[in-house]
Amino acid sequence: MIRLDLEKIIVASVLFFVYCQSSVAQTTTQSADKRQILVESFVISGTQAVDSTELAEITNSMAGSKFNDDAEELQERIRAQFQDRGYFKAEIQKLDIKTIDPLASPKPVRLEAQVSEGPRCRLSSIEFTGNHAFSSEQLRSKFPIKVGTEFKRSKIAGGLEAMRRLYSSLGFLDSVFIPDAELDSSSTAKLSTEVLEGPQYRMDKLEVIGPPEVAEKLQTRWELKPGAIFNAAYVGTFLEKNHSLLPADFTQSNGVELFKDCPDATVTVHLHLTYDPQHEARDRTEHVDCSKPADDKEK
Repeated sequence: MIRLDLEKIIVASVLFFVYCQSSVAQTTTQSADKRQILVESFVISGTQAVDSTELAEITNSMAGSKFNDDAEELQERIRAQFQDRGYFKAEIQKLDIKTIDPLASPKPVRLEAQVSEGPRCRLSSIEFTGNHAFSSEQLRSKFPIKVGTEFKRSKIAGGLEAMRRLYSSLGFLDSVFIPDAELDSSSTAKLSTEVLEGPQYRMDKLEVIGPPEVAEKLQTRWELKPGAIFNAAYVGTFLEKNHSLLPADFTQSNGVELFKDCPDATVTVHLHLTYDPQHEARDRTEHVDCSKPADDKEK
């Protein structure tokens, strides 16, 4: 049995976890604390069944792109490229990173990978356990892959992301999905996904930090009432509909905070239209990070 690492799927196949089918290099956020390399050329050897067209697609997807100077990360990216073409058992047997100019930034390199791709796998079935809020049929419909077609890593990742959006739309903000892929023959694979739904969150209150007249208008237009099931997607929809009331530089990432009360399973939404250090300090003292163990919260 092969354990699918969800975090690696998200990172290396953001080909569509971020909803686009571009190269892994261009869709993953680069770490600021790692030196970058620039792939000037990429050569693959050792494959048996991959045709020249597919090999060219893989090498071209990485050539000319920048990555973190991390051999393990590069191997996972290369492996993801093969897995997204059905070669789920692909192994990177050797990766040579040959520096062209060590003083340049980013550092130009030539990649040489020896790969054993294994058989091209096709999907035999997708099954779910632990799901109660949604039926297996509803969850299965989120995976854009049919039985008998190539077992593509990006389509599995896409299904998992669609499941996350579905669960968060019904208040399950802490849901976790654990996928396992089992090869049930030399060329077919079954996907089993364990669902940990977690609590269903409900709306507590909306707080708007900004000019009183604007705050009052936004409060009036907010439709998620206290006690209603919290739909995570509603926040973005609300901001889009009311963008004329927001500052020109306002974004959801820097202007919205969601505070979860885990024991009560409620969510308080804060919209920061202006910077208020006193309010920010109060947020830090009054709101607890639910993800931390109980003994850490007391410190």
